[in-house]
Amino acid sequence: MARNIPTDLLRSFVTVVDLGGFTRAAEALGRTQPAISLQIRRLEDLLQTKLIRTSGRQFALTDDGVALGPYARQMLRLNDDILAHFAEAALSGWIRVGVPTDFSHAFLLDAIADFAARHPDVRIELESLLSKDLREALAADRLDICTAIVPDGDVPYLVESTAVTPFWVVRDTFQSDRKAPLPIVRHPDPCEYAARMRNALRVSGRGWRTALVSRDVSGLQTAVRAGLGATALTPATLLPGMRVAREDEGFPPLAPLRIGLFYKHAALSKAGHGLAQHLMEHIRKSGQNGFP
Repeated sequence: MARNIPTDLLRSFVTVVDLGGFTRAAEALGRTQPAISLQIRRLEDLLQTKLIRTSGRQFALTDDGVALGPYARQMLRLNDDILAHFAEAALSGWIRVGVPTDFSHAFLLDAIADFAARHPDVRIELESLLSKDLREALAADRLDICTAIVPDGDVPYLVESTAVTPFWVVRDTFQSDRKAPLPIVRHPDPCEYAARMRNALRVSGRGWRTALVSRDVSGLQTAVRAGLGATALTPATLLPGMRVAREDEGFPPLAPLRIGLFYKHAALSKAGHGLAQHLMEHIRKSGQNGFP
């Protein structure tokens, strides 16, 4: 017989992780600290593994606890989406949202504007930063929700993600010179785009040099159109005056990357959950690889 995982156990687990402790989780969920501890033990018994190790007031996730995180967040998102879909109450309040400068965010801004138009009592404060800065701002509670590029490895607060494949972009009049190091323009390190460019060139045996570093994608676009070098972009950031560089010109394929939706379940309001649902629907309905 199939077993079911109660969502209240998963919510307790995620809340402990998001808020950094059992006491804070208990306060947020309106329970006692022993009740939260009991729910974590019930979840561990159900999964037959240790999820959290405690030492005094400190705790650490086990490897299985880390592995459970993305599954738990996805299940809670679906649960919250169902409730939001059938809710009749109007949404209201402030939501602090972050969108990435190192990825095309025009379609995200369109989705956010559409949500704001549908819910006039919701006030949205928007911040545009590099993906790593957005994730740090979310962890420090300076943002309620953000979309950002997902780095390799374990990433806290990641709820859902989808893949997109970047490609090489050059000036439309670019002529390839394979004997000379390829000039590249990129974001500051650490940057998932820059890492993919360098890795691809290294594997192919082609040399390169950094011609320009810009924190904003518009700086990279301007540099490419001025002929300063090549960079990695996505379809939505390709502008007139640019073209996609070909593999037969010495541009090796770039590895896919992921764009993710991040938020803390315990700290997100009903309006925030509504916006999260709206963003994911918008992403899923978009074009190739989930994006324009």
